[in-house]
Amino acid sequence: MENQKNSKGIIALLVVIIVILLALVVLIGTGMVSFKSSTSANNQQNSGNNIVNNEQSNTINETNDIDNNANSSSNAVSQKSSVSKSQILSYYKERISAFSDSNHQYSIIDINNDDIPELFIYVTGRLGNQIIADTSVFTYDENKGDKSNNYIVGVGTVSGRIDNDTILYKMNDGRLLSVHGHMGYESTTYFKLENDWLIRTDFASKQTDNYMSGDNAIQFKPCTDTSLIDNFS
Repeated sequence: MENQKNSKGIIALLVVIIVILLALVVLIGTGMVSFKSSTSANNQQNSGNNIVNNEQSNTINETNDIDNNANSSSNAVSQKSSVSKSQILSYYKERISAFSDSNHQYSIIDINNDDIPELFIYVTGRLGNQIIADTSVFTYDENKGDKSNNYIVGVGTVSGRIDNDTILYKMNDGRLLSVHGHMGYESTTYFKLENDWLIRTDFASKQTDNYMSGDNAIQFKPCTDTSLIDNFS
């Protein structure tokens, strides 16, 4: 009898231990789920905050880049010339005074509308029986020019005779147009002034009986006639 009682006591004790262990497993499992849920929520919140912060940072950086580019562009224009337009024109006037023959002509145009005029010097000559001609273009830039040359720098050339066959136009959008028309054929070339260099942006040639024209035909005068400079505004 005594052995039977002891066996029943041991069994009861084991049952109690098993119940306690099951309860602990349930509690631990619930706690882990809660911990994982909380951790996942925190991670998602942190991830969301990081995305927002990154987007805000990128937006701020982009805004700063735009501002810096705008400031750089503004500074580039202001640093290009610290003198008045009239002073620049006087330098150009001095430049063309060196040419007194009829083979040299000039014009004054602000190609890219930056309030700094460009000087065109057109030169013609002969090579045997052939007439050759080029138009050299100059601008004023204190960063690239030198004092001994009054900061006048060459930006490129446009080939072709400036007469009834070839006409230069200053376009309203800041480009330069050269139109060459002869015996039913037309060639058009567009240029733009970029970083103080005249760059060809487009060329086309076709057969036509109606030659193209641009916005403002560029007028040339002998270098001995300074009226274009005197009346430039």
